[in-house]
Amino acid sequence: MPMYQKLKGDRGFIKMILVIVIALIVLGFFGYNLRDIVSKPVVHDNLVYVWGIVVYLWNTFIVAPFVWLGDKLQSILPAK
Repeated sequence: MPMYQKLKGDRGFIKMILVIVIALIVLGFFGYNLRDIVSKPVVHDNLVYVWGIVVYLWNTFIVAPFVWLGDKLQSILPAK
């Protein structure tokens, strides 16, 4: 694989960080303060609600299958 193609695929994370930094600069330029926005009770309640959904999805659809797979592998593989 040529070096150019490898580097081209590795730019997504840095690009995302740059977009976030630029977005924060633009919001600050227009006078928006993220600390004031997030500290409002309604926004805080919404963030807590969304975080609860994310944790539920993580535990249900990501962790649970791996725990099941680990249990199956332990029962199949011989004990040391």
